[in-house]
Amino acid sequence: MDQKVVAAIADIEQRLGVDLSGVVPHFYSDGATDATVFNLADKYLVKITDLNTIRTQAEFLQENPNGVFQSLLCSNEELGYECFEFIDGIHYDGELIDAKVATEQIAEIVRNYRKYPHDGYGFLNEEHVSWRAFLLDEIEYARRTIPNVSTEKVMSALEVAGRENPEQYLLHGDFGTHNFLLEGDKIRVIDPMPVVGDYLYDFYFALLSNVEIFTRLGAEYIYSFFPERDGSYKRAILTVALYVRMSRAATYDKENLPAYFDLYGAIIEK
Repeated sequence: MDQKVVAAIADIEQRLGVDLSGVVPHFYSDGATDATVFNLADKYLVKITDLNTIRTQAEFLQENPNGVFQSLLCSNEELGYECFEFIDGIHYDGELIDAKVATEQIAEIVRNYRKYPHDGYGFLNEEHVSWRAFLLDEIEYARRTIPNVSTEKVMSALEVAGRENPEQYLLHGDFGTHNFLLEGDKIRVIDPMPVVGDYLYDFYFALLSNVEIFTRLGAEYIYSFFPERDGSYKRAILTVALYVRMSRAATYDKENLPAYFDLYGAIIEK
């Protein structure tokens, strides 16, 4: 067994006061990173990863201890691991939970994000000077993946979304159904990539992470959430989120990319 894994398990035993002798780790493919992820006895989910991930995820979970997100039980920066509660849930499936029920839960989660006054916007510890600068960076990154998609309306949306810096919240940052586990009909959320910014961005990004949610419910229903927010700003943020999410699909969800192109044409290029 890898020595980093052995050292992490021994440290977890000491920190949590548990006996893990004889427990065989069950390893998972992390998919998008070089992290080593394993389950111990269906009680602990351990991730061996980089220092920035350990620090930023700990910061997010300390700021959002509301029972929705995976609890961080312990971590050790020197050994390079973090240990979470193991959630015995089923990965999100649109057939297992009604789309409206899911959307209401997603809205409630982002409503409860903590305000987070900060010097900049964007991924925690990699902040930009403004909200507009962060969104522009997201657009530029996406453009490399989907260079043949027109960005004229996306750039127009950026000008609306970036007129002012919104109130700052600490967002999950990779908030989508790929990181949702269902305990019955309750959504639990794993693997934050914390972002300082406007909770509306996480809201729309989550709904657009599964194109079926959006197509089932329609734009008007989705825009009905957060009625206190400016309508033109909401449409602008959704436009940027859809473009960025489409670029992620081009890398991680190619099977559903045609559906994203259809949605983009219907919502943005109509």
